[in-house]
Amino acid sequence: MGNNSFRNLILFSFITSLGVTCSSVQKLNEPSKLIQEPYYKPIGDSANTFIFRESETDHRIRKVGHEIPVLAFSPIDYPKSVDKKLASYFEQEISLLWKDIKYTSAKISPEVWKNKTTLNDEIKSKDVDVLVLGTVSESEIGWTFKFELKDSVDSSKFGDFELSFKRPVSSEESGTWSQAIFWKGSDRVISLESKQTTVPVWDRKPDALKIREIVNSSVKGTLSVRASSGDTEILWKGKSLGNTPLTEVPIQEGVQEVQLVLKGKKPITKTIQVRAGKKNYLFQEWEEDRTLGSAKVISVPSGLSVSLDGYKQGETPFYRSNLTPGGYQLELLKESTDGSYVYYEGVLDVKADRLVELALPYSGQGLLGETEFWKPSGETNFSPFGPNGLEFAKKKDLPNGWNGVYSLPFIPEELELEGYFLLPVDHGNGSVAVTFHLNGISLGLVAGKEKVSVFQFPSDGKTLSTYTYLDVDKDVGRPFSFRTDLKNKKLLLYLGRDKVWEGDLPAGGLWTVSVLTRGEEFREKTPIKDLKILYKGYK
Repeated sequence: MGNNSFRNLILFSFITSLGVTCSSVQKLNEPSKLIQEPYYKPIGDSANTFIFRESETDHRIRKVGHEIPVLAFSPIDYPKSVDKKLASYFEQEISLLWKDIKYTSAKISPEVWKNKTTLNDEIKSKDVDVLVLGTVSESEIGWTFKFELKDSVDSSKFGDFELSFKRPVSSEESGTWSQAIFWKGSDRVISLESKQTTVPVWDRKPDALKIREIVNSSVKGTLSVRASSGDTEILWKGKSLGNTPLTEVPIQEGVQEVQLVLKGKKPITKTIQVRAGKKNYLFQEWEEDRTLGSAKVISVPSGLSVSLDGYKQGETPFYRSNLTPGGYQLELLKESTDGSYVYYEGVLDVKADRLVELALPYSGQGLLGETEFWKPSGETNFSPFGPNGLEFAKKKDLPNGWNGVYSLPFIPEELELEGYFLLPVDHGNGSVAVTFHLNGISLGLVAGKEKVSVFQFPSDGKTLSTYTYLDVDKDVGRPFSFRTDLKNKKLLLYLGRDKVWEGDLPAGGLWTVSVLTRGEEFREKTPIKDLKILYKGYK
């Protein structure tokens, strides 16, 4: 009897511990709180203030960019068969490739390269732009060197190149390397020995122009501009970059002013923060014939073919003005050598003097960096965008109310929207609300430093429940997700692995998601992390 009781106690303890382990959050026994419904409102570009932001983690975000890049060359780990003299020969020959390329070299000792933390500190202190990472492989024929030029902060690659030397197999192929040995006295230098030694010869040299282009690109981002009128001219530093549509034109890093000019209209100047290696987008909607409409269709990632009434019109991101009002049969297709796959087909309803917008984040990874997916919402003296995407900033105290971004209307499908609130240690002060806006219902979460509350509108304005996380991803943050179940017509809300809300899925209409912070509880910098939308069945 005693043994059975003991075994039952162990089993009960195991089940209890298993239950705790499987649960991500704990519901708090506290009264509901009154919350103002998170709302968004369209605001014009003139109301959206540009604010320069320095970054604690990305020293390449600069107010004034580098014109000449700073490069740090990693030491090369040679095979044991390559002695110091041969290694010195290789490095002398390879250095000749760089002699006509403009760059500044940052000297970092081989010992520092072995320690990632120390290396990162050294890279930041010397304001390095690019890491030149070299490797060598040996074969019976000779030696092949591979070089990658990577961003010093996020390791994205600007480019690479290869070169090789071959072993001399005959006297005709032998190269010579003159070597002199000197003795230095107090008042003179005496040559002691001079000799020539047989060395490997070049087999394959890289294109010096290619190396120069890679190096030059390391201090530039790209700019893409589209406008409702294709006659819009883009000026930068008084020089014309061309007319819209402008696609991925290189532009110097730093804070840049871009002027948009259309005959008969007042020129518009927009300020952007260019981060080297990153893409920047601008869109200008001009007031034109009020009897016609316009359309904007984007996808994440871009590149889907856009067809209206059976005729291909272009690819996403797609902009078209001067459209006759009415319903257009819209198809978004992914074309390949095997044929076309239709990702979406429906009606695009164009109205007079209106811009109709539609998004399909069919593989919506990294949505926080997709600035074309978001529109600003809030007050003047507030800016939601930084060089890397969503980064909230303000110039002065803001009035009560919500500031942030809301997405373009996206296509209702069976999907999962997931992301992470910051860890309490990183969240700091303020609050962030993530809201799923559907036809007739708004469902969302508002996160503070320690707690996350669930809310629904229409309602009496009170939170439904409040939770604290028991289990988090310490590398990212506190996970949440919205999930739709079209088969059972249900909408589900999860915190971590725990379902914290379930309700009926409204029918019809497009959906929008907003990420907002309150003026009186303003959350600086990145509001959330790693937001993505996953459509089931899409690859």
